[in-house]
Amino acid sequence: MLPIFFFCAGTSASRLYAQDFFAITDFSEDELAKGEPVGWKTHKGICREIRHRIIPRIVEIENRKSLYVNAHDNGAILFKPVHRNPKEYPFLSWHWKVSNIMPESREKEIGGDDYPAAVCVVYGKTVFSIPYRYRILIYVYGNNLPAGERFSNPCEARARMIVVQSGEKDTGKWLTSKVNHYEDYVREFNQEPPEIIYVGIQTNADRTHGKVEAWYSEILLSKN
Repeated sequence: MLPIFFFCAGTSASRLYAQDFFAITDFSEDELAKGEPVGWKTHKGICREIRHRIIPRIVEIENRKSLYVNAHDNGAILFKPVHRNPKEYPFLSWHWKVSNIMPESREKEIGGDDYPAAVCVVYGKTVFSIPYRYRILIYVYGNNLPAGERFSNPCEARARMIVVQSGEKDTGKWLTSKVNHYEDYVREFNQEPPEIIYVGIQTNADRTHGKVEAWYSEILLSKN
């Protein structure tokens, strides 16, 4: 996907403004009609295989074109190839909504980590579309952990978890997050980040045998 440009006569400022962001969830009318995202890659799981994986759908809800996951003892993980300089696009923002949390989830234990929603940034290089020397920041909607909690993924040393929102009180609402993923990477890995190669989403309920719905909308990389 290429950056969006607005071609209006005499509006060079509009074109400059358009280059200030890169839309991850810029779905076409054809994609919306079919309900299928184009150009995204499914994945078995960042550190362990999600059982009975499902494919997120594109839906329009409350005037938002959204990726929708309806997980019931299963889950979904989906990545969009991006290839952007993280120093040039240091901010990541998104809207999401979850139906409920899963109190049985044990986020810091191997095999116990279910999340209603997560937005992931993968950094590194690819060879024939296969990532290597990669590291991952995973921004999650937590079940039991407080917002602001940071920790290493329990089974993937190259991934760091950051809880941005959490708890039952905000379920059923559209929530907005904006993070400086560039600064988060430097803080978590103590070095400059390589290229962004994917931005993705994950909702899973297979470890707790739970059920959750999640909607993701307007995921953007931006310069400010």
